[in-house]
Amino acid sequence: MKVNVDDSVLTFKPRAAIGGVQRGLNGSWMGVFDMVVGLLDIFKIEARALLEGLKFVWAKGYRKVEIESDDSEVKFQQILRENNGVANRITKEARGEMDHWIIHEEPRGS
Repeated sequence: MKVNVDDSVLTFKPRAAIGGVQRGLNGSWMGVFDMVVGLLDIFKIEARALLEGLKFVWAKGYRKVEIESDDSEVKFQQILRENNGVANRITKEARGEMDHWIIHEEPRGS
């Protein structure tokens, strides 16, 4: 399963648009989505396109997804869990309020 996403800043209105196309393994068209989003900085608009693309195919039950974008700022790469130990541990020990960042300037226990 593959999803291609993109974004467009609407120069004549204070908003942006995002969208994407879902394709099967052989490249066949399986569906599209588009939505208007608030005018944010370009990084947030591009990240939103990636998020909504994933939500689009996950809602259809697909979990193994390849996502493509022409964005040069955002890159994802799968790594082994063993190589992601610090982030994994921090996530399991998360505290705080819903949707609020907790920023640690120093490693815990130092």
